[in-house]
Amino acid sequence: MVKRRRDADGTRDAILKAAQTAFSQKAYAAVGVREITAAAGANIALVNRYFGSKEKLFEQAIAELLDPAMLTRAPRDNFGKALVASFLEPHGGRVNPLQIMVLAASDAGARAITDTLLRDQIIEPLSRWFDRPNADERAARLVLLASGFFLYRLLYPLEAWSGDLAPASRIWLEQAFQSVIDDPA
Repeated sequence: MVKRRRDADGTRDAILKAAQTAFSQKAYAAVGVREITAAAGANIALVNRYFGSKEKLFEQAIAELLDPAMLTRAPRDNFGKALVASFLEPHGGRVNPLQIMVLAASDAGARAITDTLLRDQIIEPLSRWFDRPNADERAARLVLLASGFFLYRLLYPLEAWSGDLAPASRIWLEQAFQSVIDDPA
């Protein structure tokens, strides 16, 4: 009899990816651990082993997606265009964490997790990147615009903002993000 070698890291990653997908499609409360583990091809007990709980899995799923470098390494003079492209043309099937955050807003525990992660991993690094007296305000403006975009694509779909954006709407959105960077005030 040949024993199969376990791939703990692979299984953990599969659970994490399945969670990211599930939480990006449905509200936190509507996603079950069984659903996640079934999609990952894993045993439900492994969620507790690797993450401790559904809440901790949720936290890790978002934390892995939040990458301030994706924002801060974009050239400042092309920031709006790069950010909108990342929203509309995700690389490698990567889930945007704002999708998860918007869908999780109705659950108090999930909302508290997303609020802490957003502040620590996005707003604070963006504030340092802005390096201006009103840096915190600028970082908050970016988050507000981005959250609003996903809110109206996911929960309150406006026909004009679903699917491919009309060129004029895409340009407007790019300019709105760019204005946060360029505004001298």
